[in-house]
Amino acid sequence: METSIQQMYGFQLCEYLLIIEPTDPVQKQIRAFKQYFIRSCRYPNAIVSKGHITLMKFVQYDSYEKPIIREFQRLAAGIMPFDITLQGFGNFGHTLFVDVKSTGPIRELVTLRRRELRSLLRAEGFDPYFVTKPHVTIARNLTPTQTETIWPIWNRTRYCGSFRARQMVLLKRPVGSRAYSVVDKFNFLGLIPRFTQGKLFA
Repeated sequence: METSIQQMYGFQLCEYLLIIEPTDPVQKQIRAFKQYFIRSCRYPNAIVSKGHITLMKFVQYDSYEKPIIREFQRLAAGIMPFDITLQGFGNFGHTLFVDVKSTGPIRELVTLRRRELRSLLRAEGFDPYFVTKPHVTIARNLTPTQTETIWPIWNRTRYCGSFRARQMVLLKRPVGSRAYSVVDKFNFLGLIPRFTQGKLFA
């Protein structure tokens, strides 16, 4: 009944991604890894989208978009820009990725308001996902045989890159579609939250 009411008023169920995008030099390196994967492995599993670190993934009606944007703006305003270090490669069995070594600031960003955000980001039947292992995907949906074939090579491949994270980006796509579009970008401002100021001067 709830879904039909939402549809009646033109509300659309969408998939959302909150991400951090590496800067251009690192993006070029990640793109080169994806292209190398396609050429060398000849598997159609490389992700052709821009490299990114997923922070949160959730499904919600777009009617909730404005309050979600406001919450992410408040969250970003209290975060200082921080350095992210990428080093080496890892795999989840089905996914090949560039490993993120400096996970502390990312985990803090994700967990800072996790409990408060969950109810806002959760649509009935869809629980929000919060990253536990930050990474940049190179290829996914690998079979066990494919992983066994490629991992000895990628495990020996050395790579180290870094960039300064200055913002996070919210993407969305209607459920069932493929292409994401940018909803908004949230700059890390490093401002002291108002409730903290109140405590300091109380």
